[in-house]
Amino acid sequence: MFIIFGTKGREVIENTGQFNCPNCCSQQYITGDQKQQQYSQIKVAKYFTLFFIPIFDYETLGRYIKCQHCDSDYNEKVLEYIPPTFEQQVASFVEQELKGGTPITMVINKLKRQGLDNDQATSAVDNVVGGNIVTCHNCNMDFLKGIEKCSLCEGRIGS
Repeated sequence: MFIIFGTKGREVIENTGQFNCPNCCSQQYITGDQKQQQYSQIKVAKYFTLFFIPIFDYETLGRYIKCQHCDSDYNEKVLEYIPPTFEQQVASFVEQELKGGTPITMVINKLKRQGLDNDQATSAVDNVVGGNIVTCHNCNMDFLKGIEKCSLCEGRIGS
């Protein structure tokens, strides 16, 4: 009698549910339309095989989470991820734009094009700027303090 046995690595779906996928959440950035995505919790294990058929697992190698929407793989801790609020996303966008040298009025206009009204856009910028403003003496545009060169006229900005 001839018996063929061995081992084989295998992935098995252990659990499914919904979670806040960091990749999908970043795609829904400024819209504020964040929704949870379906996930699979996958166990990677070594299996004892008999005639090439997996019979039982004898060693768990690890687990990971796979987003069913974007196909990204994550550590299991991703299930604890809480995406930033709309306000936090706007503040991050404003800070990034201002630190990149975009004039304050242009950032406000970008926010208005994204659907914020004038008061919301101005308030979001004011929360980040906090009075730390410098003005270009050539074109009179306001920038976040720390910007040294005007992105419009290329002039040096003095404090």
